[in-house]
Amino acid sequence: MVKIWIIYHTKYGNCRKVGEELKNTLSDKFDVCIGDVKKIKLDDITKDIPNILIVGSRIIIGSPDRKIKKFIKKLGAKLETPISKAATYYTHVLEWDSKYAKMAKLLKDNKVADDIFPEILNIKVRKTKGPAESGQENKIRFFTENISKFL
Repeated sequence: MVKIWIIYHTKYGNCRKVGEELKNTLSDKFDVCIGDVKKIKLDDITKDIPNILIVGSRIIIGSPDRKIKKFIKKLGAKLETPISKAATYYTHVLEWDSKYAKMAKLLKDNKVADDIFPEILNIKVRKTKGPAESGQENKIRFFTENISKFL
């Protein structure tokens, strides 16, 4: 069975909620694990390499959260070979700008993944602490349908 790992860092729970929704949607077809990088260990991922790694981060001052970036760098150093595929999602308060999507480059530069899913899931939240604006659920559904095709 295809294995998916969803990792994220969250301060107010927005990335966790999106990650859990992704897991709930993908679990029908795939073996899905999920965890906050503050609570999981690198070995959780490296002991049984997933087919795809989905990485979530909040956008802070135009960039992904530094804790998720630090975890990605450590993961890249620990992996013997890159994970075959990866995808990214973000939560943000300001209007979306593709220049915020820096995680794909980080995944490639640190040899974490070979093939990055070109579609980016961006979830707009009302305020820093959330919740997500209405209508974001459809974005998650389309994203998971397209991830299934990517695999």
